[in-house]
Amino acid sequence: MELRQLEYFAAVARHRHFRRAAEEVYVTQSALSQQVRRLEEELGLLLLRRTPHGVELTEAGADLAARAEAVLAQVAEARAAMDGHAGAERGVARIAATAADAPRLPEALAAFHRAHPGLQVALRQGSAAEVVDLLRRGAVDLAVTGLRDDAAADLEVSVLAEEPLRLLVPLDDPLADRGTVAIEDLRGAPLILAERHTALRDAVGGACAAAGFSPVPLFEVGDPATVRFLVHAGLGVSAVPASWLDLPGPAVAVAELAPPVPTHRVGLLALSGGTTPAGRLLAEHVRLALARG
Repeated sequence: MELRQLEYFAAVARHRHFRRAAEEVYVTQSALSQQVRRLEEELGLLLLRRTPHGVELTEAGADLAARAEAVLAQVAEARAAMDGHAGAERGVARIAATAADAPRLPEALAAFHRAHPGLQVALRQGSAAEVVDLLRRGAVDLAVTGLRDDAAADLEVSVLAEEPLRLLVPLDDPLADRGTVAIEDLRGAPLILAERHTALRDAVGGACAAAGFSPVPLFEVGDPATVRFLVHAGLGVSAVPASWLDLPGPAVAVAELAPPVPTHRVGLLALSGGTTPAGRLLAEHVRLALARG
């Protein structure tokens, strides 16, 4: 029984799904499935039952899953302790992020890698809920995501940016000639909003609610490039963080929003108990690279 096999099996047991487990441990689905099958052969036991919607644990599989998580937690603690002896220049710095809230993160990670070639860097992208879950489970050291008002008390939060929102408008839209647009002027307009339960969606929805109406989105997307293409095509308007205006894409008009201008906050999250030396080094780098007032 190899440690790698336990890690792969534990991921499948958590997700009850081979594809999602493979994404977590950064291997192909076929490689993960092969290692789990070898583990079953070595033990002479069926650990998983394949179903149309994923997998189910057998009684033996549930028993091994609990033991595997305990073993992997001890291994992680041992690695962290040894990394502490070796210093911050060895080990793996792991971060998860929502793509919409950290469009400049890949550039920052590339610079971090050049400055610290002895460190491995791992990045996971997902929804806000997914990146926070990865952080809580110890699968990553840090997370970058938009900050909602209900940030959990068990996490340390550093605000990286608090940006005003700007309105992206099709070039031929009447709002493009206004210069400044009040939130009230968006009543009945086709809106392109971020996904539900995100900080950006909360910011726009809160501003609309304060103006006395509820937006009805035709599109719910969080990718900056997709939003820009949809606006360019005349399919709607979208209130976005000011930093999105620096990203490449097709031509659109930009309008200021009249006061009070809604803002979008982005934060760097870590567990309250602290992180590894490599994680602390990455955290400092990300704060400097992504800080925006």
